Amino acid sequence: MSVFETNVLRLPKPNYEYITTEEAARTALSEIANHSIIQVDTETTDLNPYFGKMSLLQIGVPNKAYVFDVRSDTEHSSVGLEIFKPILTDNNILKLLQNAVFDMEYIKLHGGYYVNNIYDTMLVEQLFSLGLGWTKADLSSLVLRYLGITMDKEPRNTFTDYNQVFQPFQLEYAANDVVVLDMLRNLQMPRIQQEGFENVCRLEFEFTKPMCEMELNGITFDVDKHRIILEDIERDRQKHGKMVGDLLTATEDQTTLFGVSLINIDSSVQLLRALKKYGFELDSTEVGALGKFKGVPVIDELLSYRKAQKFISTYGETLIAKINEITGRLHTEFKQMVSTGRMSSSTPNLQNIPKKQIYRSCYVARDGHVLITADMSGAELRILGNLSADPIFVDSYKRNIDIHTRTASEVFDIPFDNVTNKDRGAAKAINFGLCYGLSKFGLAKRLKISEQEADNMINSYFRRYSGVKRLLDQAGKSAVMRRYSTTVSGRKRFYKLPEYGHPDFERKKRAIEREGKNAIIQGANADTIKEAMIIAVNKLEERNMKSKLLLTVHDEIIIEAPENEKEEARAIAEESLVEGFGKYFHLIPMKADGLVGPCWLKSECEHKESDNAPKCGGTNMEWAPDDKYGTKIVCKKCGATQ
Repeated sequence: MSVFETNVLRLPKPNYEYITTEEAARTALSEIANHSIIQVDTETTDLNPYFGKMSLLQIGVPNKAYVFDVRSDTEHSSVGLEIFKPILTDNNILKLLQNAVFDMEYIKLHGGYYVNNIYDTMLVEQLFSLGLGWTKADLSSLVLRYLGITMDKEPRNTFTDYNQVFQPFQLEYAANDVVVLDMLRNLQMPRIQQEGFENVCRLEFEFTKPMCEMELNGITFDVDKHRIILEDIERDRQKHGKMVGDLLTATEDQTTLFGVSLINIDSSVQLLRALKKYGFELDSTEVGALGKFKGVPVIDELLSYRKAQKFISTYGETLIAKINEITGRLHTEFKQMVSTGRMSSSTPNLQNIPKKQIYRSCYVARDGHVLITADMSGAELRILGNLSADPIFVDSYKRNIDIHTRTASEVFDIPFDNVTNKDRGAAKAINFGLCYGLSKFGLAKRLKISEQEADNMINSYFRRYSGVKRLLDQAGKSAVMRRYSTTVSGRKRFYKLPEYGHPDFERKKRAIEREGKNAIIQGANADTIKEAMIIAVNKLEERNMKSKLLLTVHDEIIIEAPENEKEEARAIAEESLVEGFGKYFHLIPMKADGLVGPCWLKSECEHKESDNAPKCGGTNMEWAPDDKYGTKIVCKKCGATQ
């Protein structure tokens, strides 16, 4: 053996029992029931539980794995998923899984119940590295990292044939997927305790059920209305594109016989050249670079063209194609945690749908049902007020004073009753901007003012809100010093900082200070909304309701309820948001309002009978006929179109 060669350590052959009869399964389960910790995994024919079937269910105990063939609809087995329910739902038995949501969704869809009281080795590993970039947390990577052993994952692609006779190498592979889980947990536990992650692990483990609910339930999509909207946007795209071409033609000599510009505005090279002749020195045609010149007609038209083009490419026929052919609904896939602890959505991304009601009206309740849209009121600012205990914040919320109007009054030295909408808008930009680490440069751009004016505003703000300044300064310094930020649940967002003297040290240090200020607020938002969804799903289940959680967008949740459950479901949605927030914050409590209607709703009715009249504030909406779109949303209280 060469001095440079290394031995590749592989898992030994597992001790397992392959079970194909109900009698043998019941005998095995009576033995498994004696253990307080078991290991669980599944083998399936497809990654999507709606398109695949479950072939095997593996349960591991110390020194042994049971591999149950659950193809009870074939000649290969008489073991059905229903006999595992007592053990898999037992809250006194801890189940260890890797990527628990995958197995839980299969068992729920094909067996009718959720696995309760879980520990997920993948989620724990992700918690260990939030913010540090992509760290592999798949099973083979964990086994190599913790045990120094290479797992052979080749057999995982051999389970697509549902009616096959399983070979020993497949059964050994399935058994090995569970026998390692207890070892991994034992090796992860010291760091969980060292980092103080007990509570955030509990939170993420419990949140797997709401996550499964949302991915499995999906949401109904009105394709016909959406296509009419797409036609409108395509007309806008063409109109803005023609305007850009016409404006740039003056800089070019080339047109067609009919005077049509030959500039391809989708070509960044041609566009840069044309804009240069127009007087703009740009390094790129990205939206960020173009945005610096907002207000110039050709740039405004180009940005509008890009916006329409992006909507069509993202939410056009590609979105319609993602409708599940079995359920007839859109099913998003969530990533349970990004760097702040928030979720992300993909294929399709339903968290990025434009908020305008016309777009949301395409996401509809099934027949005989309504959608309840409930959100936390000003979550970030309530979090900021709780964490800072700033006396002005606390007093404003206790006396139900509008925080943005008061901020404008305090910062701009204007009597409260004389604050204009423009003043309030500027104050709102500061309040929310600080939650996202807004700098004077960002504020100046947002309010279209000079950097000096923006700097003066921020300094004036911090003089009045000294508690907020103290909190944010401490959060930024702590992030740099400790290389992590901690949220109210105990979650940590980690940072990489080069050694002192590195060329990027100061730049990265400033970035971490900004991210540190943001992380404690966005992380707390993630913690509280996840707690709220856990509470909501549990309450719906405890009351044997047919209402289902469908979706979350940051601090908003959407529940689908039968008509006869809508008021109870609305109350549960509102209570859950308040209770989830209250699990961590008490100084400034949460307020939550639930909207009820036939589709995903944007807000309560904002219609005014006159400029000086109050908003309607209606929270119940219904369909009304519409000549163009077929239907439109109107307020039940005042009849105004939304």
